[in-house]
Amino acid sequence: MVRKSTVPVTQRTPGRKSIKPQQERSTATREKLIKAAIKVLAKHGYADFTTSAVADQAKVSRGALQYHFETRDDILIAARNSVGADLDLKWSNEELLELSIPERIRLVVGHYWKVISSPRYIAAIEVRLYERFNPVMHKTLVSKMNWHTEQRNNTWALIFSDSGLPREQLISYRLFVLDTLRGLALRRIEQGPKHDVSPQLEILTSLLIDRLDQGSSASAEAQS
Repeated sequence: MVRKSTVPVTQRTPGRKSIKPQQERSTATREKLIKAAIKVLAKHGYADFTTSAVADQAKVSRGALQYHFETRDDILIAARNSVGADLDLKWSNEELLELSIPERIRLVVGHYWKVISSPRYIAAIEVRLYERFNPVMHKTLVSKMNWHTEQRNNTWALIFSDSGLPREQLISYRLFVLDTLRGLALRRIEQGPKHDVSPQLEILTSLLIDRLDQGSSASAEAQS
């Protein structure tokens, strides 16, 4: 007679239960190291950036750092990509399109400025100044940034499609906004964080509203 197994069907192989928590801890450690790298870059700059300083900031061992990032450049790339991801919009296209064009513009420009004026973005600038002399790193970052830029351009063109303006013109306005905000951020770095750039931000926002909302009105008139 074949005896039935008395092992419960829910019983798991010993040791398997700890796999998921271990993976989660590994992911958490990697994110902790990236955040630490960004803090070191923002506070001390690239010139004083060391993996030892990152490990100390993250409160992890040098071995743990090397497990996740084999080289110094690897963690610099991860830090730059992490800051770049901050520019992604927090709202869905559907949510944005429910707003008026002026409301959309103020929301998106405000989001961009919050990112670009942050200490995290200073860290990204530090990486950018360094990687231009590092061909391999430059190629890696530019490829990633170009992909993200294209995706964000597509989103911008979609959420302002009701402006009636051509896609190429809409994208030009987006790049103009980003270039202006970066310039204001550099001015803040030079003059200090208390330097008031709100008048320039209002001019930029009002100019964009005038161009995009005007285009929407002209398009509506042409269709009527």
